[in-house]
Amino acid sequence: MASGTDQPRGFTALEPSVLALRDGTPWSERYGDVYYSRRRGADESTEVFLRANGLPDRWAHRDLFTVAETGFGTGLNFLLTWDLWRGRPGPGWLHYLSAELHPFMPADMARLVATLPAGLRALGETLVSQYPETIPGFHRLIFPRDRVTLTLLFGDATDGFAQCEARVDAWYLDGFAPARNPRLWHAALYAQMARLTAPGGTLASYTAAGHVRRGLQAAGFHIERHPGFGAKRERIVGRRDTGAILPDARAPWFRWPDAAEPHERHVAVLGAGLAGSALALALARRGWEVTVVDAGPGAASGASGNPAGILMPHLSADHGVLSRFTLQASEFARHWIDSMHVSPDSLPRDWCGALWLADGERLAGRLERIAARLPLPETVMRPVDARQASALAGVPLTLPGLFLPRAGWVDPKALCRAQLSSAGARVLTDMRIERVQPAGGHWCLEDGGGRIVARASRLVLANARGMPALHPGIETRPLRGQLSLLAPSPATRALQRVLCYEGYVTPATAAGHVCGASFVRGDTGTDLRAEEHAAILAALARVWPGACPGEPPPMAGRAAVRYNAPGRLPQAGPLPNMAEFERIYRDLHHGRPARDYPDAPCLPGMYATLAHGSRGLTTAPLAAELVASLMHGDPLPLPRDLVETLHPARGRVRALIRSPVRR
Repeated sequence: MASGTDQPRGFTALEPSVLALRDGTPWSERYGDVYYSRRRGADESTEVFLRANGLPDRWAHRDLFTVAETGFGTGLNFLLTWDLWRGRPGPGWLHYLSAELHPFMPADMARLVATLPAGLRALGETLVSQYPETIPGFHRLIFPRDRVTLTLLFGDATDGFAQCEARVDAWYLDGFAPARNPRLWHAALYAQMARLTAPGGTLASYTAAGHVRRGLQAAGFHIERHPGFGAKRERIVGRRDTGAILPDARAPWFRWPDAAEPHERHVAVLGAGLAGSALALALARRGWEVTVVDAGPGAASGASGNPAGILMPHLSADHGVLSRFTLQASEFARHWIDSMHVSPDSLPRDWCGALWLADGERLAGRLERIAARLPLPETVMRPVDARQASALAGVPLTLPGLFLPRAGWVDPKALCRAQLSSAGARVLTDMRIERVQPAGGHWCLEDGGGRIVARASRLVLANARGMPALHPGIETRPLRGQLSLLAPSPATRALQRVLCYEGYVTPATAAGHVCGASFVRGDTGTDLRAEEHAAILAALARVWPGACPGEPPPMAGRAAVRYNAPGRLPQAGPLPNMAEFERIYRDLHHGRPARDYPDAPCLPGMYATLAHGSRGLTTAPLAAELVASLMHGDPLPLPRDLVETLHPARGRVRALIRSPVRR
């Protein structure tokens, strides 16, 4: 009943495709077949998939259009669709979803792009700049200049689409021939296609195999045979039966409300830190009017105002939800930051990698288990001994650990400013909101004197703890954190990587080495404390004795209060009306079927991205993309089980399942 989002899934490594060329055409040794026609690959894809789905005419007057594909392969179909979309006048977004069980590695994808026709090569190079490592799961790539997103589902297509939430307008039923790849072409996949297809949605495929036609018809598609392309005798096109009634795979208590209509796309965001500024950019890219309101004197006045922070995943050997989410979030955040095309002078950052050192017996055991049970590509994580760690760091170290080449550090305050500037948002600072009131389909934000300072049809709480009166029972907890700033010395300037242990230290930044951080639960003080400074230095000395060889450096640093939530995951999604929520679901502990319950009652037009704790650099961009997708009606960038795990009411659902409401 509870959706199983708390259960670890373990990790199954992907088996990437190995690039092979026959007469200059990509060839699969695994399936014994070409990826596309030797001489007319682009023509075949255009005719069999794009034109057969009525493109570009069908998207001419659409605000959103979604294409889904069952085999990404070389990316040719995506690049052709992207190129065609670029000729479309006016606003709107193209969303492209594609599953791939055996993706090419980034280096091989780059070599493939070099073989493309000149007209597609530039797009292919842009794709390669974001193309993900071969990590199972969802990978959201954004190309804002052309208003295109690509969501790659690395893994089994049926499993991926079963976790997908979207409304698909056109399907490219691709992949190797049914006789060569029978694992793809089966009823379970067709059922997921039917679940995801919008009324009137279409499909097209190069194959016309009888069992494929019959399977699609049984799933609710009307199928027609058309003359094939080139040497193929026949192919198929199809349309979903608009009268089909399809199940909703979402748990009712986690269901989200309908997306905003175009005339409702004005949002007020409470909070100008990492979470709020990221959301402002995500919605502004979709054409929303955005007003950001903050109680401080400027952006990132709270915990987001530290001089540097670490961007890296929080991995675990069982690869549970925290590990899965932060791994995907860290990959997304790198590209998100780079997508703004802000120079390192204006947005200081360095993707220098991080060494996660075995600081103490407990952490050493944890890192050993991760290395043994989480077989990530070496481009993402690899174990190192003390000698290798020293060579990578550029300074003498005595501990082994894990090297994460794609980690790094960022200036959070500069990131907040860059996101707000890129969004073109209206920013109101020194505005303490004491009350929000619904009126006439809008939310009115009032200060302490009752003055309305902003009004919008949608409201997002991104102000760390939120407004507890609006979400009683949704817990956010204060967590004081102090960091120390150390002046670089000739010895410490040699540090080339972030060092993580039971603390962290960055290479030299404009503010010095940023070293931290304390974690004091329930404490909301922001004063600098000598005992916390001493503890930070002691932890640093354990892993890098040469950092402070003489007298302890004087206390300098910053303290701030973050907020986190049970499970150490942020809260991102619609805010429920908790009084109604408790009433409707008060008997979940009885174990009645989910179908017996109505959809979750939500506060109209209100969402949250809260409780990012000490990982806001890593988690805030992907949480913003999730919330923006929910509000705008886009395909979601995360599998459904992670969407439910991030839901603000997840803690209350667990509590209600365990025991009845006490009154």
